[in-house]
Amino acid sequence: MGDEKRLIEAALFISGKELSLSDFCKLTGIAAPGHVKSIIDELKTDYENAGSSLEILQVGEKYVMRVRDAYLEKVKTFAQEAELSHGALRTLSYVASHDGALKSQLAHKIGPMIYDEVRELVEKGFVSTKPEGRSSRLFLTEKFHAYFNK
Repeated sequence: MGDEKRLIEAALFISGKELSLSDFCKLTGIAAPGHVKSIIDELKTDYENAGSSLEILQVGEKYVMRVRDAYLEKVKTFAQEAELSHGALRTLSYVASHDGALKSQLAHKIGPMIYDEVRELVEKGFVSTKPEGRSSRLFLTEKFHAYFNK
């Protein structure tokens, strides 16, 4: 397997999302989308011929690697859930840029849904709270720093 083919395979494997030809062109440094498509097609064929439990699918103009349907039911319990919901990540990004902000300020800025999101962040150890008046201040924890500064 050539380096470009290995890079494309690794990107498909690790991304868990659909990637475009332009994504692969940037990754490999190959300017010709047609050439990149032929590499992807060759990789798809390799997986089919090997009888792999993984497959590469074209979805519209993008590509994704996934577990074949025949194996999915048996292995889906091993799939990792995202550690944080999308909303909690958005709230965490605000807290990260405004460490020590009041929860009431955050609710005013983002909306009342942050109360559940802050609860999730506290339960998962990314944020701590310190009561202040009728609100509380939000602070990043050591877990946040260890998790995001790898």
